[in-house]
Amino acid sequence: MEDRAPEVSSTTTQTSLSQSALIRRREGRGAWVLTAYGISGLVLFGLLAYFFSNYVAH
Repeated sequence: MEDRAPEVSSTTTQTSLSQSALIRRREGRGAWVLTAYGISGLVLFGLLAYFFSNYVAH
């Protein structure tokens, strides 16, 4: 009997599952924020390159 693992209540399991889901949600949000910053940076770089090339051409 002592070799058996202690029983885990369902509320403890639900709490740990909701916490892991919350952590995954935060990681996903951070990835989207970094992706948005990356895209914004590329757009800004493209605009600057366009205006610079337009300036040099004229």
